[in-house]
Amino acid sequence: MSGSESPGQSGQGRKKNLYIAHRRSPSELTTLMVEQYNLQRQLEAVQSQQKQLLEGHQRSPSQGGGHRRTGSASSQGHSRRHSLGLNEAIKAAANQRQTQAPQDSQGFLQPSSQPLQPQGSPLGQSASGQLQSDFRFPSPNYAAAASEGSPRGHSRSRSYQQFKFPPDNNPLHPPAPTFSLSPERGSQGHSRRGSHARSNSKTDGINSNWRLQQQPAHQRTSSALEPPQFVPGHKGRGSSFGGSVSSLSQFMPNQGGGGQGSGRKSLFAPYLPQSSLPELINDGRLVTGILRVNKKNRSDAYVSTDGLLDADIFICGSKDRNRALEGDLVAVELLVVDEVWESKKEKEEKKRRKDNTLSKNTSVLSDDIHNDATSTSNEDSKDDEGLGRRGSLKQRPTMKKNDDVEVEGQSLLLVEEEEINDDVKPLYAGHVVAVVDRIPGQIFTGTLGLLRPAQAAQAAIDKKSGKEPSVQTPKAPKIVWFKPTDKRVPLIAIPTEQAPKDFVDNHEAYADQLFIASIKRWPITSLHPFGTLGDKLGCIDDPQVGIDAIFSDNNFSCSEYPTGDEGYIKSLLSSVPSVEIELANPNRAEFFNDYVVAFTENNEFVDHAMHVKRLSNTIIELGFHAVDISHYVQPGSVLERKAKKISSSVFLPQKAAHLFPSEVNDLISFKDNEKSLAVSVTFEIDTTSFEVENVHIRESVVVPKSTVSFDDVDAILGNGKINGEITQATCDYIKTFALIAKEFRRQRLNDKTLGISPSLTLLDQIDDEKVRLHMNIFESSSALSIVSEIGYKVNSTIAVKVHAALGDEAFLRRQALPTLQKIENFSRKAFNLGFKIDTSTPSTLQQSILKIDDPLKRQCIETLLYKCMPRAKYYIAGKQDPENYSHYYLNLPLYTHFTSPLRRFADLIVHRQVKQVIQAAEREKSPDLDALNAISVYCNFKKDCAANAQEQGIHLLLSQTINEMSEHAGQLLVMGTVLQVYESSFDVFIPEFGIEKRVHGDQLPLVKAEFDKANRVLELFWEKGVDSATYVPPDEKSSLSYRSSIKNKYRTSASEAAKIQRKNATERNNNIVPDSVIEKLSALQLSVPKVAPPQIKPWKSIPSSPSISQFGSRPGSGAFHETTSDDGGLSPYLQDVVTRVENKSYIQEIREMQPVPVLLRAEIGKGMALPCLTVRVLNPFAEA
Repeated sequence: MSGSESPGQSGQGRKKNLYIAHRRSPSELTTLMVEQYNLQRQLEAVQSQQKQLLEGHQRSPSQGGGHRRTGSASSQGHSRRHSLGLNEAIKAAANQRQTQAPQDSQGFLQPSSQPLQPQGSPLGQSASGQLQSDFRFPSPNYAAAASEGSPRGHSRSRSYQQFKFPPDNNPLHPPAPTFSLSPERGSQGHSRRGSHARSNSKTDGINSNWRLQQQPAHQRTSSALEPPQFVPGHKGRGSSFGGSVSSLSQFMPNQGGGGQGSGRKSLFAPYLPQSSLPELINDGRLVTGILRVNKKNRSDAYVSTDGLLDADIFICGSKDRNRALEGDLVAVELLVVDEVWESKKEKEEKKRRKDNTLSKNTSVLSDDIHNDATSTSNEDSKDDEGLGRRGSLKQRPTMKKNDDVEVEGQSLLLVEEEEINDDVKPLYAGHVVAVVDRIPGQIFTGTLGLLRPAQAAQAAIDKKSGKEPSVQTPKAPKIVWFKPTDKRVPLIAIPTEQAPKDFVDNHEAYADQLFIASIKRWPITSLHPFGTLGDKLGCIDDPQVGIDAIFSDNNFSCSEYPTGDEGYIKSLLSSVPSVEIELANPNRAEFFNDYVVAFTENNEFVDHAMHVKRLSNTIIELGFHAVDISHYVQPGSVLERKAKKISSSVFLPQKAAHLFPSEVNDLISFKDNEKSLAVSVTFEIDTTSFEVENVHIRESVVVPKSTVSFDDVDAILGNGKINGEITQATCDYIKTFALIAKEFRRQRLNDKTLGISPSLTLLDQIDDEKVRLHMNIFESSSALSIVSEIGYKVNSTIAVKVHAALGDEAFLRRQALPTLQKIENFSRKAFNLGFKIDTSTPSTLQQSILKIDDPLKRQCIETLLYKCMPRAKYYIAGKQDPENYSHYYLNLPLYTHFTSPLRRFADLIVHRQVKQVIQAAEREKSPDLDALNAISVYCNFKKDCAANAQEQGIHLLLSQTINEMSEHAGQLLVMGTVLQVYESSFDVFIPEFGIEKRVHGDQLPLVKAEFDKANRVLELFWEKGVDSATYVPPDEKSSLSYRSSIKNKYRTSASEAAKIQRKNATERNNNIVPDSVIEKLSALQLSVPKVAPPQIKPWKSIPSSPSISQFGSRPGSGAFHETTSDDGGLSPYLQDVVTRVENKSYIQEIREMQPVPVLLRAEIGKGMALPCLTVRVLNPFAEA
């Protein structure tokens, strides 16, 4: 083994070896699993022997136990697989990266190899000081140095030795089952991943057979020491080691039902016992991480290890995912990438053959065990008749096309997953061997069906065509099927008795009804999980139901605090202590005479305020005041328990769900000229250098002189119309806050030239979602930038104070570095677009983007970076290694959330810790790090849910707005910017709406397409005279196509749409948005998007291009447009299009960062929980 250490392990006391297992197919056992099952069998044998001996002694002293030991696993004919050390795996990944990322045509090798560490942070420095790509290795003597420090709150030990099995002096004794918690909990557990530790939620039922739950207790043989039996579910292929997995049918007793004795075939491997995980993780046999399902191909998934490895682990297929769900903390055994990749290629080849067969028949694709239609292969095989290639243009199967419409259409930005093919293989691969933890109580929205979706589609086709039904409807089914809206969630089997009483006889009437369901168990003998049905939300076409579904799908409820229930609200308020005594507390600082300005983002609550005053000629005082939430919400109260469950407020354009009831928000919020309890942070700042000279953190009483909204602040700083109630003094103080925020930003990003704008609005949402919303996620706000920047300073100051005083107990927030693979991909894409981005530090990364003058181009680069950045996470200091404490994007070594206590439960925890530090009171008992860690994990989960809900709410409103704007034409004609180009598609960014969409070539009237990879140019060979606005691809005429369920199918020609828009713009002050939309958005306090037709540009003196002069365009460098004098036509849209004609081929060139006219449409379908936004590009030869 080499002496280098794994990435993400610097700061650890010892080295850690990880192992990679070999196998030929997902059905084969790895060595680790064989070892664990051997241990399990021996344990069961000992238990059985002891039981029989005990029974024998009870019957007769002369009777023996008569126990016959089962055969050794090694005697079975299973395929052996081997393990490799972590260092060899990393070396292999590095070699693979070098071979698959050669120097490109522009001579660009790779982005800066400097590590992506926050600047000025001692916590981010490696002991060795040497740089290795994205991670650092510690010095050899680091372990000794670390061991000299005081012991931390959890174990950080690592073994120098390779894993031995069996261990010395331990002849195959099974490990003592002393662990029932997540591996990171105990002192012997794997404690590196604080962010992966979960609450003590049980996963006991996940392996169990659902039928067994109904058996009497005396018939069950379950035990904490007896995990489910393993039986392979598929016949294995022959291997170089001999033997077949099929011979494992007698590997374990009771093999029929996974140890349940049901006689059912096992389809998944049972999970390894929880008790065995800590040792295996610490020994490097397993790694833990958060599972992320690939939205574009939901059979596959990735596991993020948060720094342990320099790339995510690829999980290939449903069998390797082993019943794990999105967001699960899973234990993964690493596998050899080439073996996994070969297996994937074989499966995809089979699928392509199936797609080819199905394309010649009318039958529907069979159900995948996941709620999806999987993607086709990435290979370029020219002779692949199933794909129907025309040049580089790839024809997607109908079911895949349907799937892409929803996956790409129901999000504001495209889902970005790692590109994997024969040239770019995953760096790591593995399979899930256990679900370590899962957030309890997750719910999903969806529809109910008597048949599986594919069977229902086939039955509909048979009925429409008048054929004999090929799918028989069950007369007395035991289960019905719940199809989740989120396709990453598998179909869920629901007991029929939980469905509506008339569902079996009248199931078609419920096809458009949304329900709520949850997963309860997923036995190894079932392709699908079993669940329970909750409430019915209502009709899927009801706009209010759509909003409620967004809340429910993200584990929130709109009725946490029911309105009108005065008794319930009074019971919550009864635990709130009186403030009168505390207002007179002499230990509280008083801010009565300072000009305190309070801020509100949405006019619903006011939880922070600021003041500034001069102390001397060179010193000013800046004060930030947050409401003293910890005084009002007492530990253990009903109000605290309710807020802990909600964890985070949710803000949608249409509706908000608050952390506390409105009565509590009103009681606690700052009010003008009234005394309020607060926790204040005051900075003494030297105005010559803007360095902070002193900081005071105190309990206080504050009297705000004025309350301003973010809109008011934007108007003051933008010289807009100012609210008449705002005084000149308030305006002056706000401008002073802006100057201070600008200096804080310059210090944080190490750039003395920065102002408060431009801002990276999208990237700023990595840490915290917005409260004051806009329909365009890129729309900036000076008020938000100012308050956020000062908030960053306050939060980081609180984090340093709390961590210094409480150490391991400190409740903090971090943002991990993006993986090396992702940041390299981003840097390469940016370079292809013409921008060289310095990725050496987070400050240089942001400086490079902020220096892009063109707002449109800056937003394009910001979009690319956003999709490779992980979201920030809460953590407990004692559960995370110090070198991982930093907040990467904010470029801060320590950070937390303190400034918004009325909308984040995490702030309440931090406020209580601040009180401990301020009061310096002796604690009655030692802190429970596991309990704190469970809170941090749950807060992370709900914080991410809140962000997802907000995006879905914006998307829903945007889709409805676009549909209303395009009512007369069926679609909008807008200009987009090409962001990335592929073989048969390209991505466009539409700045008016802040969305990114993909244009697929098989949706257009093309003869073929050709992709020039070297020059990154996609050439579209158009069919002359065919309007892409009204074109319907042949496969979309099939009843299987999504088009059959679309309700708003009306579309005019592109030229007619352009004329309608031009007319509307003339009537509405050069904006095509109708008055009804303006009124609707104004009622929601949202700004109206500005969508105006482009204007004809004056021609420059450039050489002529005779190849296109025959089309009547002005001679130019390949630019084609009509010469009609009617500006209401397509001329303005086509003026930047690059076309040519060669040998009767009508060719358009698509290049990155090129403007192209696109047709934008909101597809509203029957059964679609969310509308889908789709795009097509205009055919420049439609009227030629």
